Amino acid sequence: MQEMTLKTTRELDIFYNEHRSNCSNCGKPFIEGDTAHLGYLKGRNPAVLCDKCAPLLKETVIRYYWQNLEYEEPSPDSILWRYMDLAKFISLISREELFFAAASSFEDIFEGAKGLERDKYKWDSFYKGFFKQAVATAPGRNPINNTEEKLTEEANRLLDEIENNGQKSREYTYISCWHLNCYESEAMWKLYSKDCANAVAIQTTAKRIYEAIDKDPNISIGKVKYIDFTNRFASINGPFWYKRKSFEYENEVRLITTKIHSNDKGVYIPVNIDTLIEKIYVSPYASEWFFDVVKNVVEKYSIKAEVTYSMMKAKPFY
Repeated sequence: MQEMTLKTTRELDIFYNEHRSNCSNCGKPFIEGDTAHLGYLKGRNPAVLCDKCAPLLKETVIRYYWQNLEYEEPSPDSILWRYMDLAKFISLISREELFFAAASSFEDIFEGAKGLERDKYKWDSFYKGFFKQAVATAPGRNPINNTEEKLTEEANRLLDEIENNGQKSREYTYISCWHLNCYESEAMWKLYSKDCANAVAIQTTAKRIYEAIDKDPNISIGKVKYIDFTNRFASINGPFWYKRKSFEYENEVRLITTKIHSNDKGVYIPVNIDTLIEKIYVSPYASEWFFDVVKNVVEKYSIKAEVTYSMMKAKPFY
């Protein structure tokens, strides 16, 4: 088997993210547990190949144990919204940076939670058994060390590590939240702007956001899964993609990134504003003077997107 060079690049990471579902050569879909061989064909053309096609690579950069994503990716044309007050809007367009809040700063104490505290014993019991089995059957392990006492000790150590990492991950996981909807939302206007009469909403698409962040391979974009924590757990590997059923009305799409050595309550990621913003809506409760202020701000920063009143401001007839 060809030795890996481990010479990963940003471009190669992007290629893998965009082509990870199928073998680049034969089109075979990858399934859980497959090996995905990432590297270059003749002519330095990037490829991700299955075991059968892997010998075609002239350079094998890295091999991945293929796993399904922890989240569902939104379709490129999915319409996304971000509701905010004027101050946050000005910060966005003046800095040309998107704010990602630390998971630990969210009001929802279930951010990153695996389950309910009352059910932790079930979680612990399952993973203790799982780890004992994994340790006992690890390649190259000396069977003489597979005593019940030793296996239990190592399983408990691994379980403690997961718990400690779970707590720490809230500090270095950063999230940007968006609302998935074909239309405006009355609830979102009132929930996500401190002063609903002086708020704006930006409309974009999943494709626009992906391109606006320059296809950053370190940022994942996916739909939140809403689950009933009273009868199931979140994923051990992707708890930040799960929220309680109580929040299902948010229909949230998240951008998630991690910065291990950061202790900030939030980080800013560069973004192309004209690519990001397709349209700007002013609150249906806003006065005309506020609408003019928003238009002036947009003109000052040379933003190309159209500014319009909320579609909810339209007048009916009877």
